[in-house]
Amino acid sequence: MKPGDIVRNKNSESGETGLFMGLRVFDSNYECAEVMWFDRNAPNGERISTIQTSLIETVINESR
Repeated sequence: MKPGDIVRNKNSESGETGLFMGLRVFDSNYECAEVMWFDRNAPNGERISTIQTSLIETVINESR
């Protein structure tokens, strides 16, 4: 996955999609994805939220 790719939340029954912004590392040992979801805000009200990388899949790659 690269920044700018459209991704899908694998756990979403509605097929929720968003824009992959990049990876974020916490405490030097936990890496997760940052995604700007198209249809919702993060729980803290921000547009970009974190999600386990294993829970998203690429839908459209920016290079297409």
